[in-house]
Amino acid sequence: MAFLPQPTADERPEGAPPPQPALARLEGLEGTSLGLTGAVQGRYSREQALLDVTQGARTSASAYDPEAVPELELFGEDDGGGLITGWLAARARAETAPADVVPGLLGSRVPGGIAYAGVRGRDNVEAVAAADRTGRIAAVSLGAADDVARRARALLGDHRLVVAALPSDATGDDAVARLRRARTPGELLVVLQSPPEARAPQLLPTAIDGLAQGPGALTSRTTRLDGVVAAIDLAPTLLRHLRLPVPDEMSGQAIRAPGAPDADALRTLEGRLRVISARRFPALETLLAVWLVVLLAASIVADRRGVRFAYRTGALALLWMPSVLLLTAALRPARATEMAIVAGGSFVLGALTDRAARWPRGPLVPCAVAVVAYAVDLARGSDLVIRSLLGPNPRFGSRFYGIGNELEATLPVLLLLGLAVALMGRGRSVRSATVAGAAGATLGAVIGAGRLGADVGGVVTVGAGTAVAVLLLLPGALTAKRVVVAAAVPVLALVALAVLDLVTAGDGHFTRTVLRAEDGADLWETVTRRYELAWGQLQRGLMPFATLVALLAIAWAVRRRDRLYAPLAGDPAWQAALGGGLAAGLLGALSNDSGPVLLLFATAVLAVATIYVRGDPRLSVGEPPPPSSAGSAR
Repeated sequence: MAFLPQPTADERPEGAPPPQPALARLEGLEGTSLGLTGAVQGRYSREQALLDVTQGARTSASAYDPEAVPELELFGEDDGGGLITGWLAARARAETAPADVVPGLLGSRVPGGIAYAGVRGRDNVEAVAAADRTGRIAAVSLGAADDVARRARALLGDHRLVVAALPSDATGDDAVARLRRARTPGELLVVLQSPPEARAPQLLPTAIDGLAQGPGALTSRTTRLDGVVAAIDLAPTLLRHLRLPVPDEMSGQAIRAPGAPDADALRTLEGRLRVISARRFPALETLLAVWLVVLLAASIVADRRGVRFAYRTGALALLWMPSVLLLTAALRPARATEMAIVAGGSFVLGALTDRAARWPRGPLVPCAVAVVAYAVDLARGSDLVIRSLLGPNPRFGSRFYGIGNELEATLPVLLLLGLAVALMGRGRSVRSATVAGAAGATLGAVIGAGRLGADVGGVVTVGAGTAVAVLLLLPGALTAKRVVVAAAVPVLALVALAVLDLVTAGDGHFTRTVLRAEDGADLWETVTRRYELAWGQLQRGLMPFATLVALLAIAWAVRRRDRLYAPLAGDPAWQAALGGGLAAGLLGALSNDSGPVLLLFATAVLAVATIYVRGDPRLSVGEPPPPSSAGSAR
């Protein structure tokens, strides 16, 4: 396993042109499998990336205490071996994480340990990848830069696995070529960019020779994304190649290389993923700014009817936004163009929808389009979802396919709002409740199935929202029996998910961590880990303040519901949507490791729906809303 560093500014001769990117240095290697390696989960550091390689497992950086990785350095010993100083602190830190992360696990599972070859005079932090559970390295060879390939091959004569840190310049490229020429049948050569000193998340260019399916595009069951693997996949891949058992503590999956290597596709993917986080809030802010301008203009040049129109159009634009974000994911436009498409496109669609579907029918169109579009893309492998501003970002390592927390909270509320319009005026009935239940079950399967959305928490979120909506749509009084059945729905949904994953061989996160747990202690650890991560999320940045604002907004809306939603005249379908959406946000926050994030997104969508309701054109002329056919079911 060879690490190929990029030259730093200090290492480049004065006046020399910038070095080629690591991917360009590797793509010229004919007959090799090519891809990108996701370095860490959450906040990036190069030391954590190397520790994750040794662990074969990882958790969010924010789950460690302390969050920062202790300083790790290579110290040579008299017997020719090595020791990583700071290792005891790294092990103590790992024990604070709510997950099975064992630094040095890879080195401890290779008989005789791992050897290390590096360049004298460098920091040789890559030696961390060769350490065992005690922080020791079986053999260390430090020498000249132009000699590292020969020394690595020499170490391979006595050790089954060697980690090498190559030079950063053209000498490093030459070392890669030498290692490839010297590779014998049955040997595996992994060359990846050395984790750089950086703050931004990293996707490290990687080339592998010797995979059974190669040469091809690297992937694994961890990522299910062509061309992308995770750092935790390296350890199980190496152990399997050496025909050694993979310990249960390693959650990474063996790397495969189906298809064909495509460096241009990797560059395109990496370029898109790099800008997602930086564009998320600006896109929303641009849309909100346009809405504010429209509201102000309407209040100045138009009467109250114009202001109500601005309410409806802006709310519908926000409901269209998730679908528009799939469009920009496909187009991959420049920043300014994407902002214009998101804001302008959403508002145009909002205005057209308001004209074509009179109040209160408008939300049906954007909600239905969004739910169907995301379900179709998930069935296709979530190709657009992961490239959209609302989807998960593989660069942060927590999810490489399926849906993320934002969509987990948004899609159920959109579904319920669409159902509210479709079922409006029909009153409470078993038929309406059945329609809502079937729609919720379908969305839950799409969100939770390992081969689709692969979001276990989403099953609870959808199940809770659907159960409350069904309760509010059933005729008759609310009985204790109905409440008990509704409370059991999320649990039954998890059982159904387990059956679905087993039947379809989905091998999702739920299957690996829950269904394959060895005993109750493993299950309890999984549960406590989720809540510890949720608690950590709640304490970050402005999240406590934002959560408080969301809870106060919910309390205010509940207290003033009769006046706030008077235009709906107590329609049961809308009551079910609002109540179910609230339940989805609250129960989702209590069951998900991202906790308050789900509450904020669900509350935001419900607030948008409320603004649309207040856009009732009858309010602008003082007409009292007429009672609906279901007005008695309040």
